[in-house]
Amino acid sequence: MLSNIVLGRYYKSNSKIHYMHPLSKIICVIVFIIILFICNDIKLMILLSLLAILFTEMAHIPRNIYLRTINSLKYILIIILLFNLILNVDIISTIIIMLRLILIVIYTTILTLTTPPTEITYGLEILLSPLKIIRIPVNRMALSISLVLRFIPTIIDQGNKILKSQASRGIDYHNSGLKGKFIAIKSMIIPMFVLTVKKADDLADAMAVRLYSINSKRTNFRINKWYFFDTYMVLIHITILVLIIYHYF
Repeated sequence: MLSNIVLGRYYKSNSKIHYMHPLSKIICVIVFIIILFICNDIKLMILLSLLAILFTEMAHIPRNIYLRTINSLKYILIIILLFNLILNVDIISTIIIMLRLILIVIYTTILTLTTPPTEITYGLEILLSPLKIIRIPVNRMALSISLVLRFIPTIIDQGNKILKSQASRGIDYHNSGLKGKFIAIKSMIIPMFVLTVKKADDLADAMAVRLYSINSKRTNFRINKWYFFDTYMVLIHITILVLIIYHYF
């Protein structure tokens, strides 16, 4: 169940997407999400889907990882479909809503799979740096997001261990009915919460021992450079956004 979730995991590969500046990837993701919420045409959504498929191929990440990500959305997609059928929503509008959700998840998955959490933090700090003018603690916000991304794989791994230990005791999530699945999830939540809190305490102790200070100026081990490919990708996304805005307005 939880093994289908890949958000927060980094997949090392040799691709142009991996070597992009983290800020350019974050900008591309934000612009693409804005495009998806503006677009209400099925033909344009199909073109955006082809664009997303192109970027998944450029990232040189196995297709089964994306398929597992989409598979983890199946229950949400079924609920959206049922609600729209009950409310007599047009089938085209329903398909657009479902495609919008899938494409948002795929694009954010590309970001997390091709960018280490520390680099995402670095990109977010640069993106949000103008907020320092009004004294918003950008470094704290970026650190919080980075820790959340780091803890997602940890929580998933802990959940999978708990499910396996439950299966050894006769509570089999995968081969049980709806009631059995509910019992397995209910009995998994408390141990997962306890283990996550323990991991958080260990991380806090480790940071304290290493004299980590949130108010100190941070430096990066790896120097990120902005290449022509970064400008090219950002310009493609902004151009698509401008054309869609012009098309609708």
